[in-house]
Amino acid sequence: MIDREKEWGLVVMPELETNGSKGQPAWVTGELPSQYAVLANQIAALQNNARQYEQVAAVLWQTGTPLTLAVRDLFAALAFETDLMDGQASYDVRVHLEDGRRLLVGVVGAPEGLTRKSPEIARVLRALQEDAGEQDRVVVAVNAYCATPLASRRDDPVTPDALRLIQGLGANLVATPTLFGLWKYSLQDMSGSKKNVLKLHKMDGGIFR
Repeated sequence: MIDREKEWGLVVMPELETNGSKGQPAWVTGELPSQYAVLANQIAALQNNARQYEQVAAVLWQTGTPLTLAVRDLFAALAFETDLMDGQASYDVRVHLEDGRRLLVGVVGAPEGLTRKSPEIARVLRALQEDAGEQDRVVVAVNAYCATPLASRRDDPVTPDALRLIQGLGANLVATPTLFGLWKYSLQDMSGSKKNVLKLHKMDGGIFR
């Protein structure tokens, strides 16, 4: 997974040299039974796994750059090659599928659903005009109602008139909780989850559920 502090431009203060419990001098490790090293490595591995899960789960509640990074991490966790675009691009994440096919994903998080006036509609058109090739599918990944618990999100992430515009352009829209569901499914069936991503690419305009 990605070093969040470096990617977000945060400055991390170095900790005191320790190995194990907070505040414990490094030399103490050498005095402990050999089983300690095994336990410490197991704990570190579990903590790393937990961080990876948390990074993907950010698609459920984050906005802006953290949401974009989480979407990228999610596709990477599904074993797809991904590229993070710069801020001037017409989309945010490029996902490489098989046989040269690609998803060009614009990422947006908002407290409400997308409307026909949302700037993401214009980005879809720009991506289609400037970047998309015959093997590409432009996708809007939206975390609508981001401050609302998942179980309480009742409305569609896009208004009907905005969806008609997106569909008319031949682009697809997917809610980030739907992507999260694909990732959870991959923990049991990676092949089946990846096939669903290919279905997202194959769909020719509309909302992917």
